[in-house]
Amino acid sequence: MALLVLSALLVSCGAEGTAELGGPQPTAPASPRPAASPDARSVPVEPLVPEGATIEKVLYGRLLPGEGEQIIVQSSRDIGCADRQDYLQVFAFDQAFGEWKPLFEADKWPSPAGPFIPDREDFSDPCKRYEVLELVEPVDVERDSDTQELAVALSTSAKGGSASGGGKDEPGPLFLKVLSFRAGVAEAIYDEVTIRGGSARLLDEGRIALEQGTYPSQAGPLWRGRSNPNGILTDVIGWDEEYQQVDVLESSLDLYCRHGAVDEVKDGALIVTCDADGRQRFTGYRLTDETQVLPREFGGAGELRPGQEVSVSEAEPLELGEDWELEPVAAEIRVLNQRQARGGPPE
Repeated sequence: MALLVLSALLVSCGAEGTAELGGPQPTAPASPRPAASPDARSVPVEPLVPEGATIEKVLYGRLLPGEGEQIIVQSSRDIGCADRQDYLQVFAFDQAFGEWKPLFEADKWPSPAGPFIPDREDFSDPCKRYEVLELVEPVDVERDSDTQELAVALSTSAKGGSASGGGKDEPGPLFLKVLSFRAGVAEAIYDEVTIRGGSARLLDEGRIALEQGTYPSQAGPLWRGRSNPNGILTDVIGWDEEYQQVDVLESSLDLYCRHGAVDEVKDGALIVTCDADGRQRFTGYRLTDETQVLPREFGGAGELRPGQEVSVSEAEPLELGEDWELEPVAAEIRVLNQRQARGGPPE
């Protein structure tokens, strides 16, 4: 009976009872706390970039949730062409390995087979085309003050163009992307491609201005070539509170030459040239039976000659056509300095 009572007592005591009978037990070691990320701004970046690359720009931003910054590096390398091969990388500190590792590499994203910035040395003719990084900036587009996004604009050559040949004169599309790293990987939350060329710049309050040239129909009399847009389209991109996404908040259209000199009059069209944004520009206007030339005694559009100074008003608000073509119609053409235009002495 005594043995049965002792067995029951041992069972009821369980582990605690056996611990007391067997003396003190070893305690489990405490889990190590992860080391704090080192200061990104104190990290030497030269060892991080591709071999032979020259660092062009180093930026820092809070692209990932949590404490600490990530390192954004733009570099380039000579590949024997008129331009250089651009690289864009983002590095984050890996707690598990205790070192900085690539979070994003533009020559491997979104996939090595179809990268955002291909390594042209892999091409049979690396100088046949070009890609140039025009904008790389961390920006709080989502306006949450928690993480930042990365705004990237990449200009490219026209099909078959090159930096040393016709590519610079005939730009290809400009790619604008806003990348979010909130999920731990790069995700494009805004993506736009222009038709030909363009530029992007940061505005205040986390907004981005995307500017691109507008063109008339290639088949019409207003066309002056791929390198001669007739105006400019400006999109302001930012956080849309109503739809809770990055989107175009406002758009505007403008013509380069409302005031300038007559370049050519032909086939019911007037081409005006002017100096705009530091270079010669051309804007073509369609002429109709309703187009007025002032003063009336001038004699009509048929009397316009190259070099005459004019001021043109379009017939209706500017609007892009279905194929993104812009062909303004002249409502009124006012001829200025008539005596000089007709060969008389300057006023």
